[in-house]
Amino acid sequence: MAKLKTAEKAISLADIKFFQVFPDDAIVNLERAATLRKFKKNTHIIVAGEESHAAYVLLEGNAYAFTDDDDGNEFIVGTFSNGDCFGELGLLDGHTRTANVMTTSACQCLVIPRAEINHEIMKEPKVAQAIIHSLVERIRGMTEDVSCLALMDVYGRLVRVLNSSAVTQDDGTQLTDRITHQELASRVGSSREMISKILKELRIGGYISIENHCVRIRKDLPERW
Repeated sequence: MAKLKTAEKAISLADIKFFQVFPDDAIVNLERAATLRKFKKNTHIIVAGEESHAAYVLLEGNAYAFTDDDDGNEFIVGTFSNGDCFGELGLLDGHTRTANVMTTSACQCLVIPRAEINHEIMKEPKVAQAIIHSLVERIRGMTEDVSCLALMDVYGRLVRVLNSSAVTQDDGTQLTDRITHQELASRVGSSREMISKILKELRIGGYISIENHCVRIRKDLPERW
């Protein structure tokens, strides 16, 4: 059986949201079929257009999913850290990947083959039903993201990303993971220059501070800029 272990603690597939609906025997089978893979920083884990052959659980490191155009412009559609699962949706319809996933640090992933996952889904109808509910929840989230892009200005989209990415600390402030101005720009569909200008004014206003590429939110961000 593959050993699911991060630098901090051991992880079971039963702890991962997508796999929580699978029965215990299925978890055992999937962990037995899984393999561990390591990826260097700035390496593609998934390439858009390739076959959907496996799901990934990120055990260590950070990565992001993005789409791009012929000119190399990127739009970030998701970020991943320890314990996150990605690439699972492509397993259900057999279509090719629709987005790229690239590491932003050295990563270790658990790779679970598509055939094994689908086999366990077919054995248990309740699992299939639970996954459908999970997909509906994700579609609702994507609908909100599209509405955000269509109806909010750059500042509103940036605030939404910062608030959703930040975790409350012991001192009451909120802190994001490491993220660059360019990554923020790619997530909100703006230029790096515009993001830098907004962040600078928020720093001057005492709303945020930047610490080792992490954004610390010190007080509620204003509704308008």
